[in-house]
Amino acid sequence: MSELFNDEATIELRHTKEKIPAKKKNAELKDIDLLGAEWLIDNLSVYNSSLLNSATELFAILVTLSRQGEPRDINRFRQRLLDEISVFRQRGAHLEYHPSIIEKSCFVLCAAFDEAILYTQWGESARWENHSLLSKVFSQRNGGEAFFTLLDKASQQPAKLVDFLELQYVLLMLGFKGRFRHDNENVLHEIQSNVYSIIRHYRSESVLPVPKIPELIEGKQPWLMLSMSKTLVIAFFITIIVYGASEYWYFNRSQPILAQFNAINTSSVGKKNNKELINISSGSDIGKIVDNRKQELKETLQWEVVLAAFTRSLDAVRLVSELQQAGYEPFTRETDHGVELYIRAGDNLSVIRKLKNELNIRFDLNATIKRAQI
Repeated sequence: MSELFNDEATIELRHTKEKIPAKKKNAELKDIDLLGAEWLIDNLSVYNSSLLNSATELFAILVTLSRQGEPRDINRFRQRLLDEISVFRQRGAHLEYHPSIIEKSCFVLCAAFDEAILYTQWGESARWENHSLLSKVFSQRNGGEAFFTLLDKASQQPAKLVDFLELQYVLLMLGFKGRFRHDNENVLHEIQSNVYSIIRHYRSESVLPVPKIPELIEGKQPWLMLSMSKTLVIAFFITIIVYGASEYWYFNRSQPILAQFNAINTSSVGKKNNKELINISSGSDIGKIVDNRKQELKETLQWEVVLAAFTRSLDAVRLVSELQQAGYEPFTRETDHGVELYIRAGDNLSVIRKLKNELNIRFDLNATIKRAQI
């Protein structure tokens, strides 16, 4: 490892920055086309160093190892890390760095990953040291020693290897300790301070852009859900309104029908019934009519109520018994068609009508009024 930077001559290269046209201010926002977003992330430029920009994804994985749980498949996880190291190496081949710098960068990254995993609970139980990244890629196991050896060599040529020094400094700040893990940490802090001083000498302080305060759009007050009490009050009023509307509709629909019922004249119905139910006896029923009409007018007309006609005398006897128990005085009259049941009603036609209606309702009859036979 002592000859890591002596195998080939180091060539000093200058980084050229492409001129990027300035974006117009206050440009209108347009729909973002996410096609090729992976390419944009891969080429994301965060640091002034192209070497650090190429290792951005590896940094993202490294800082989350301490918070991650044990992988379901440790071999698959190891292969993923190896693939990421391979991608970093391929990117470095297109950068303005000597191939040895890319190889040493892969070496220190593997050492940082191995140490971070070894000191996790699941890394220790999985015996990561037997199949570490350094052993797979570089067939070495002394990453903790070689890291600081490379750091010392690079510190002797800071003008040419400042990007590599910056990569190692980032790994130190992310928690890499190497051979100083179990020693006094003051030595490690001193190394970090020295490396920072070297990098600071070759790196101009970048001015952080002042964030622009966005213009907030004044929005309306968001609609709040009603409380339970307000909901119950609204439901009560809705119920009252619906009930009142239904009553109003029912009243308007029922009034014409009630008016038609009230318009029925019961007296006219009675007259109609009288015309239909009063039978005027013929001359054959009452015998000879007195020729003297004046004498007939003087005589008072007598009426009787015809209750029913029966073909069997037994039925007539049963109804007579019921009427007598109710206080009436019925009598029967035999005819050619059977037995007829009568009640003498007198001469007051209005009283006779009431009697007829009472008998019809009380005994479920269809009685008629008939002039009495003399």
